[in-house]
Amino acid sequence: MSARPDEHVDVAVIGCGATGLALARLLELEGLTLAVIDRGRLPMARPRATHLDDETMRAFQTLGLQELEKSFSLTGVYRHYDAKWRTVMAMDMNRGVTEQGWQSDYMFHQPDFESVLRGHAHSYERASTWFGWEVVQLDAVDDEVVLSMREIATDRPSRVTASYVVGADGANSWVRRSMGATRTDHHATHRSLIVDIMPLVDDDRLGSRDSWIQAAIRNPLTVIPIAAPRMRFELMLRPDDDSAEFERAAKAYEVIAPWFAPHEYRLLRCDVYEWRSLTADQWRSGRVLLAGDAAHTMPPHLGQGMCSGIRDATNLAWKLGRVVRGESPVSLLDTYQSERRPHVLTYTTLAAQLANKIETLEAPEEEPPLFQAQTLRPPLGPGVLAATEGVAGTLSQQPRTPDGELLDDVVGYRFALVATPEALAAASAATTELCAVLDVRTVEAAPGAVADWLSGLGVAAVLVRPDRYLFGAAAGPAEMDALVVRLGAALAPTPVAAGEAG
Repeated sequence: MSARPDEHVDVAVIGCGATGLALARLLELEGLTLAVIDRGRLPMARPRATHLDDETMRAFQTLGLQELEKSFSLTGVYRHYDAKWRTVMAMDMNRGVTEQGWQSDYMFHQPDFESVLRGHAHSYERASTWFGWEVVQLDAVDDEVVLSMREIATDRPSRVTASYVVGADGANSWVRRSMGATRTDHHATHRSLIVDIMPLVDDDRLGSRDSWIQAAIRNPLTVIPIAAPRMRFELMLRPDDDSAEFERAAKAYEVIAPWFAPHEYRLLRCDVYEWRSLTADQWRSGRVLLAGDAAHTMPPHLGQGMCSGIRDATNLAWKLGRVVRGESPVSLLDTYQSERRPHVLTYTTLAAQLANKIETLEAPEEEPPLFQAQTLRPPLGPGVLAATEGVAGTLSQQPRTPDGELLDDVVGYRFALVATPEALAAASAATTELCAVLDVRTVEAAPGAVADWLSGLGVAAVLVRPDRYLFGAAAGPAEMDALVVRLGAALAPTPVAAGEAG
């Protein structure tokens, strides 16, 4: 839909990177009115993120983007070498199809992903798209936020008012600065020269989908096969290295010379990027919230930067939907930071540690064996959870039903009560009624993968949140009834005085 001046929307999303566009799509599924705003008239042509994991692919499934999977590339072995090319570590990143219903890891082309989601935003009848516009002023007025904007190409002004605003405008977030949010520095700032190429010759001179880092040299070198046939080369810069010197095309040709002659590839990118490891201390100020890189940044060594932003979107969208519709109090939005910040800090801290070790890695006396990558699945922080221990707050599985459907396709972007036939048959009338009121989809754990999942947990029922994390579990029908009541209490609206919603 074309942009309309002086309109009011439920949510304005500022920034159309991966996080902002995913959030906009989920808010569309929530049926909210939207303004989707980005400085770029077109999607950025170069990829920033290149990796996604199985949980993120599961989110892509919810976004309706599973068809893109056929264009993704699988990962291989990830190796660290020291200065003498001795192996420090060798880790197989490909764990096959996991309990999430998808391959463990993929490499993808971000511009394609963003193009599809921009198209969805443009086609959504209840959204206005402002591509090529920037927000120049943000004012909270009573029960709304006023956004003053200008079209970059023409300097034409316009204005949008929104009940809520989400700044997904990247690491240098204007929205975060306007909030005055402070940040915690995890002390892992590094600069890297990033060179992306598209080979124009057919032979695979790097041999496989494996990636590697040669550490403990003047400028540690990382080579990554990204979405085929593209390749990425990264040089870590020292503090006294001149960015302008490294960004010259001659440096790119020099880096790639061991594998390709300059006329054998298209140079897609050659620029220095500063990786920072910073986490905002405030993710919400009244009606304004942060998501993605605006809220947290980390070095690339775990490939979890964009994945973490997508998790922000899946956590926040259903909460905004409930608050805007009056189904839950505005205090529900406080659980966004309390749940997500501890979760993302797990990745940020580890990525910072890895980044700070690259310059000094040394090989062990004997070459280490190849080992399988371990799954890092931290639980959510405190929030909309039935308990502070056990399975509550952990990522749910996504088994297939006896009909072959993946569980999320059956459920949609909503709460789900997955329970044994016996537990569902014994559910009280009040539980059935409350599930209907809360829009909880009930799924019978028929024999097969779904029943096996519950059996493996030793429970009769689980309550899965829209972001696919577990609200809680129940051992039998009585506990299941109590679990649904607890969910109702966690989501139930409370009287809010006029003007108090901010």
